[in-house]
Amino acid sequence: MTGIWQFVLYALLALGSLITGFYIILAVIRGFQLQILEIQLRRQLALKNYPLALATVQKTFRLNPSHADMYFQRAKIYAALGDFDSAEADFTAGLKFTRNAPAYAGRAAARLALGRLDEALVDANHTIACSRLWWRGYYERGRVYKTLGYFQIALDDFDQALSLHRQSPAEVLAARTETAARLEQGRKTARQG
Repeated sequence: MTGIWQFVLYALLALGSLITGFYIILAVIRGFQLQILEIQLRRQLALKNYPLALATVQKTFRLNPSHADMYFQRAKIYAALGDFDSAEADFTAGLKFTRNAPAYAGRAAARLALGRLDEALVDANHTIACSRLWWRGYYERGRVYKTLGYFQIALDDFDQALSLHRQSPAEVLAARTETAARLEQGRKTARQG
């Protein structure tokens, strides 16, 4: 009787090892599939082939629905296509898995485009709180302040963004120049009035 139980235990152990091995192989294959899809996505984004990039992101979600970076990638695609509602929703969904400065900055930009200024300001402040030395948080907050009409504060934020970014992106320089002109125009109007 003891021999039969030993045989059953060894058989169950062997079966368990086979099942475990199967799941390990399945996980490795899934990992390779995800890597291939991410490479394809990078190529498609570089070529600005957004419809194909969205299809690639959908394939990635079928393999791993909690892949936070894919929410952020899809949000960026939606923003590039001008669909800021979907971009904001995906940034929000991705933030449920991981909180980081680029996600908050992206959501701030989407909310600004949607005219949700208070929420955009909160997200821009979260961006700065997550990464004080990253220029983009100050740039996004400056854009919100400029839209709200607080030109001096916006100008200070744009200056901070420029001091943190060595290459001084054209978008920051353009926003700073426009804000400085509007601030000066407001000062002239105040002197004349």
